[in-house]
Amino acid sequence: MNKWYKLDNAAKLFPSVTNTKNTSVYRISAVLKDRIDADALQKAADTVFDRFPMFTVKLRKGVFWNYLDENTEKIVIEEDEQYPCRDIDPNTNNGYLFKVLYYQNRVSIEVFHSLTDGNGTIEFLKSLLYYYLIYLGENIDPEGKILLADTGVDVLDMEDSFRRYYQDCYVERVIASKSYHVKGTRFEHFGNNVVHGVVSASALNALAKQKGCTITAYLTTLLIYSIYQTRIKFSEQNAPVVISIPANLRKAFPSRTLRNFFGVVNIGIKVTEDASFDELIIRVNEMLKQKTGKENLQNIIYNNVALERNKATLFIPLFLKSWFVDFGFRTLGESRRTMTLSNVGNIILPQQMYNYIDVIEAVVYPSNKSPVSCGVCTVNDKLTITFTRSIVEADILQYFFSYLAAQAGLDVRVYSNDWGRNG
Repeated sequence: MNKWYKLDNAAKLFPSVTNTKNTSVYRISAVLKDRIDADALQKAADTVFDRFPMFTVKLRKGVFWNYLDENTEKIVIEEDEQYPCRDIDPNTNNGYLFKVLYYQNRVSIEVFHSLTDGNGTIEFLKSLLYYYLIYLGENIDPEGKILLADTGVDVLDMEDSFRRYYQDCYVERVIASKSYHVKGTRFEHFGNNVVHGVVSASALNALAKQKGCTITAYLTTLLIYSIYQTRIKFSEQNAPVVISIPANLRKAFPSRTLRNFFGVVNIGIKVTEDASFDELIIRVNEMLKQKTGKENLQNIIYNNVALERNKATLFIPLFLKSWFVDFGFRTLGESRRTMTLSNVGNIILPQQMYNYIDVIEAVVYPSNKSPVSCGVCTVNDKLTITFTRSIVEADILQYFFSYLAAQAGLDVRVYSNDWGRNG
């Protein structure tokens, strides 16, 4: 690192739209089979410090743009005593925009989204867990699947891949209508309730294949169907249900970057009373195929980067840029999505590490207009579906998991942090 570097294209959004009800902080957790040894975890965090310079930074405000500056303070792990995805105060966190947390047998990484996306956080967590097991005295063959501390930082790890793959092109813009919004009663004590449901990944994949779709398409359809069955069906409003899905751009545009490199696609359906679940799957699957195709993802990169490259915006002061970004997010982003579903995929580990890990969880932060969100993560054939909510009502997720068990015939193991139940 040259002491400081620019935020990548996606990272520039988050400082402007962040507040207590939209923290832009997500969590990736590994639930181990044994209780966490805090001393070994601290040693592991100290060891991986230099391998991930995109994490070891502090956010600075410039005149025209925010930027990231080198941070050499110690990373101090903490026992997890709060609800997930709360805002991170750099003033009480040695300037860092991420946290390493532990509680009983769970290790969690909470990250302010300007640092990196789920892919970068997964790589950090894998390295952290590897060295944690090493310090416990385990002999683990990394098998080339772990970023090791002594290998040094590759310049490609630090690449802004949005700039690399930007192409000037024509994009036809379509104005999207406002989506259906989930409403509910905020918890008496503000915070996030998290409910996890664990199913067999191979069983769910077989079910999705029977329907001619992917796991993401199946879960997206079930989410839309659950929202319709529990909310829209009994109301006079029938706005489209829009699920926002972050797409890992590395699959279409080869990149090893550990910074942000994702685009968001919106899958929207206006559900009618006579629409069956199987009919919805066909529509969702086709829409998801089209929107995650390389041509559409190239358009997303263009749209994201074009405004940043516009010479007219270069010399607008940061406080004005922040106002316009926040306004655009609320009117063009928040108002046009019902919920976010983020599937970070199947986590590949060295074979010996699977013996120590039960599940990996992806916890997606809710927001003011989208008080329920969904994260999906798979390891060792255990697929964990995580709902995060800031409202009391749990009807949507109850219907969702009941459908998986009763209609789809899957074994579902459900557990929660129980936030909000006792005030």
